[in-house]
Amino acid sequence: MCPPLSSIISLSSPSITILKCLGKSWAHTSSSYLLTEAFLSKCLSVLADELRPDNCLSYLNLAQEICCAELKMTVLTYLSRNVMELSFLTRCLNEEEKDEVVNLRARGDRHLCSLRKENLTSWKDPETECARHVFILKGSQDNEDWHPVTEFPFRADKWCFTAVVLYNYLYIIGGYRQRMKRGWEFKMASFRYNPFTHTWVSTAPLIKHRRHFSAVACEGCIYAVGGWYLDSLVTPDSSTALYTAVECYDPWEDTWRFVSSLPFTDFQFTVSLSHDVPLATSLGHCLYVLGSIQRTGEKLLLQYNTRQDSWCELLPTLTRADADLPTLYFLGVTDRLLVIGGNNSENIVTSFCVQSQKWGQVHRAEKVAFAGQGTVAGDEVLMPSIEHNTVIKIDLQTLSLRALPPPPVSTRYEAIFYLHF
Repeated sequence: MCPPLSSIISLSSPSITILKCLGKSWAHTSSSYLLTEAFLSKCLSVLADELRPDNCLSYLNLAQEICCAELKMTVLTYLSRNVMELSFLTRCLNEEEKDEVVNLRARGDRHLCSLRKENLTSWKDPETECARHVFILKGSQDNEDWHPVTEFPFRADKWCFTAVVLYNYLYIIGGYRQRMKRGWEFKMASFRYNPFTHTWVSTAPLIKHRRHFSAVACEGCIYAVGGWYLDSLVTPDSSTALYTAVECYDPWEDTWRFVSSLPFTDFQFTVSLSHDVPLATSLGHCLYVLGSIQRTGEKLLLQYNTRQDSWCELLPTLTRADADLPTLYFLGVTDRLLVIGGNNSENIVTSFCVQSQKWGQVHRAEKVAFAGQGTVAGDEVLMPSIEHNTVIKIDLQTLSLRALPPPPVSTRYEAIFYLHF
């Protein structure tokens, strides 16, 4: 005979009671309370508050023993909120459960976020303090506004970071200026932000001191590509050369390692302060890198196969005759690689099909000088614009532009991305 609901809910140790009742009494009772949806929902609601690192796997085993999908989902949801923090537990899951836990992290509401990637001002600038925040866009389209959601986990007036999202965690990777005995120097640092708990943790820094590099998530790892030496925030000159070394970060081991270098043999990519160099994105198990060849101005795509640790060139290049594209702003992925750049009079939007290895039609759009790190979502690209002092939303179907509300700080060199929470 099962105990009445009231006596179960009132007990002081609900997690133990639920475990005993579900596991011993109800598992073999045809008229089980498990068949009562409201009761089960109440039990699981209580259990959700009782789950801890030292008991969650026991409940997961129980869910499997009694074939209770709802109980299993409750435990996996708990683990999903702290996948990396509880990596010593998630390692114990089978591959299907690991995938489910990772996928659950993207089930929350999607928020557009912005942060200042690089800050060149000092504490004397009143914006410096405010710029040390990650902002999210809240409200409906007619009543949107930016709000701070978290503060950077370091104290500095000058910094240079690249942002990347992996498993719905925000990683900022780069460095910030700190005072030493003999002046100032840049400290390499990386941090991981969990939007579910609004907490930061320090992670392993890059091996190379990089500035204005690209960071791309692919196949469960983060790849750092390009950039140049970070020791100060001075403007690069003709002698500035990009790093060819590529680094790969394993989030489970919290370690960086070198992989095959960029295949710069008889050419170099031009350096730019308007975006990370070279531009990079991922599709499937491959990275794609785009840059302008210094001596010819041609746009060259490189493909890195993460499974084979090998690079190749994707030909043909995009020449000046194909498109007047001296400046590159954005490389992203829809069903193909999307490229946005510009010249003195207009912006250019084109694409590259990986399967056919052909460039798509060249489209002309309103001239806007973008700067920073953008993102693509469906049929829209979002990019920071200094001249508009905000984020611009580009409709890829019509190429029309819409300016979002201005953020609390001036737009200088921002990263735009999405987080779910």
